[in-house]
Amino acid sequence: MKLKRNLAIVLSISTVLLCSVFTLRINGSSQEKTTEGVKKMTNASDKPKEIIGKDGAKMVLIPAGEFQMGTDSAEMPELVKLSKRFEATAEASWIEDETPRHTVYVDAFYMDACEVTNAQYKKFVQATGCKEPEGIGLVVEGDKVSDKFGFKPWQDKNYNGDNQPVVCVSWENAKAYAEWAGKRLPTEAEWEKAGRGGLAVKRYAWGDECPPPKNSGNFADETTKKAFPSWLIINGYDDGYAYTAPVGSYKPNGYGLYDMAGNVWEWCADCYDNKYYADSPKQNPKGPDSKAPDPEETRVIRGGCWYNLDTFDLRVSKRSGNDPAMMYYDVGFRCAGL
Repeated sequence: MKLKRNLAIVLSISTVLLCSVFTLRINGSSQEKTTEGVKKMTNASDKPKEIIGKDGAKMVLIPAGEFQMGTDSAEMPELVKLSKRFEATAEASWIEDETPRHTVYVDAFYMDACEVTNAQYKKFVQATGCKEPEGIGLVVEGDKVSDKFGFKPWQDKNYNGDNQPVVCVSWENAKAYAEWAGKRLPTEAEWEKAGRGGLAVKRYAWGDECPPPKNSGNFADETTKKAFPSWLIINGYDDGYAYTAPVGSYKPNGYGLYDMAGNVWEWCADCYDNKYYADSPKQNPKGPDSKAPDPEETRVIRGGCWYNLDTFDLRVSKRSGNDPAMMYYDVGFRCAGL
């Protein structure tokens, strides 16, 4: 199912830059250092496997190395056939932006183990004066579901749990939070390497199995069907949540990252270009025109969300572009760093 965006809400915010501080947890002890004070280490093995950021989020080390990014064009007919079970209009053009599959090398980096939560984002709002999330939500009237402007997720019981992922956050909001926390948004290549969890050329974060095995993540499931009777779901799969789930509720991938498929779509740093893979550099790609990006350019989102069920949106190679000013009930983020 191709993600479509036709609505936009623009909120202006002030980006606050603070000195980045991480608490490094090494062998059970804590040591606080500024980013500038952290020594460069020659090997990923020299770095701690986990660190704690200024925002209190656990970050895990993603090792340097090559991986196969994207989708092999030979898979496209099968993927289209599978997707037509849920979306009759599915076609090969929906997958072409994931081709060609290509080898990418990424330096070692840290990634938030979980998506940024409401509790963490509230600290940012209190510290900077940024507005609380507000954007586009859902109105459910019987079997009818429509978009709602002015939706405030922190005032909705389906989204406002402290440990649920923050939603209705624009790309600029997400970037500002990351900078406040001494971090940054991950590049698209970093996101896909991290999302694969060390599994080579597998279709999903958990492997190739579809329907997903139990405890794989928060998708369109039997519980979703209770809230949205007319929606298609993954029959027989039940994650226990009709909307977003508390972060870290399901099994992590091989790198120790949670919710890399489902729950909420996640912003990446890159501008979106559907033909970028044809000319992407092999080492540490940062997206098209990444040296001087236009704030109005479409930005990459990854990972799928809580209402996805098809083979398009839950695949680890799935790419989608989104208006950076868009603040939707299904889009959040996580941070990267160092």
